[in-house]
Amino acid sequence: MPALRRCVVVAACALALSTSSCTVVKPIAGAIVGPVVVMGRTGPFGGCGCDDGRALLIFYGAFAAAGAVVGLVTGIISDVQALNGDACDPCRNWYDPFATNTSR
Repeated sequence: MPALRRCVVVAACALALSTSSCTVVKPIAGAIVGPVVVMGRTGPFGGCGCDDGRALLIFYGAFAAAGAVVGLVTGIISDVQALNGDACDPCRNWYDPFATNTSR
């Protein structure tokens, strides 16, 4: 990867993480945290009996994509709730891609 491309990726990630907008931050957090949240809720190794490293890699990749998509959807919902004044704390649950900022 050329140096300019790396700088653009780092700058985009830094900009996304420095804002409080859930629409920007939650897909990135969802791609990273989504598989961990799913595996944590279902038991050891996600309950799939994944002994093979390749299966875990596929599992992680699939749920990273799902976490990013769900993070985008809940991020948009969270931003709308914050703009309407429904959310007391607009940054609540920013790390959980499956929860909005009004979720318990």
